[in-house]
Amino acid sequence: MKTMKIPVFETMSKTLRKRLGNQSDKEQNLVVYLIGQLGRDTHYTKGMLPGTRMLEDCYRLISEARDIVGGRLILLECKPSKKLCSFYEEQGYIDITEENDGLKQYIRFIE
Repeated sequence: MKTMKIPVFETMSKTLRKRLGNQSDKEQNLVVYLIGQLGRDTHYTKGMLPGTRMLEDCYRLISEARDIVGGRLILLECKPSKKLCSFYEEQGYIDITEENDGLKQYIRFIE
């Protein structure tokens, strides 16, 4: 995980842009915490290490970083799998995928 800048995509709804408020700079970039792609080692089953648990661990680390450097958004990337996309949307992520480079992009506000 790291902080990075991403462009504010034209595909974002007006509601989302309003919610972002003054988080973007003049070039319409946002500072986000990046969760590249979550994955489970083959030695673990879904029951042993569910996706929600992996996200909770990420959120704990992001929360610690946020206390030091600030920030409001998490950017997550995943393969364009219906199962994965449904899972992340159920977790409160919003699809902001603009270009098709093989990965879907989702954002979520840090609570």
